Amino acid sequence: MRIWLREGHKRHTVAIRRLKCRKCGAYHRELPDFLVPYKHYETELISGVLDEVVQADDMDGNLPCDSTVQSWHHWLMANELRIDGCLKSEGSRLPGFTEELLMSGMSLLRLLRSSCQSWLEIVLRFIYNSGGFLVSAWAAGSAPTSV
Repeated sequence: MRIWLREGHKRHTVAIRRLKCRKCGAYHRELPDFLVPYKHYETELISGVLDEVVQADDMDGNLPCDSTVQSWHHWLMANELRIDGCLKSEGSRLPGFTEELLMSGMSLLRLLRSSCQSWLEIVLRFIYNSGGFLVSAWAAGSAPTSV
């Protein structure tokens, strides 16, 4: 069971399936698209906060605390290059992505964020389903300093 927090701090639990790999024998957890690994809040709320679409005023003061919001921003910053690299790597195998786009300095993550509201779900699906992972903000050495 996994705790899942929605807008307004509404607490739910969701059953997470554990699957055993037939090749290596390792167990893997199958997270639904609305959950982010190692985070309790749903992807829609996290991406809304990161894109500054969801503000404290929108949620009647029920936004997660400032340190949680700040940690989400640090988490995204710590993983921007990793995410963009994974998107370009996957894009190189899919039809429709031009070599010019993939070799450009343009960030596919920024392009995806500007064109799609469910960008976080797409990114997580690409990365975790291909065997990749994202690092925590603290593991990447980008822990916020106190002011």
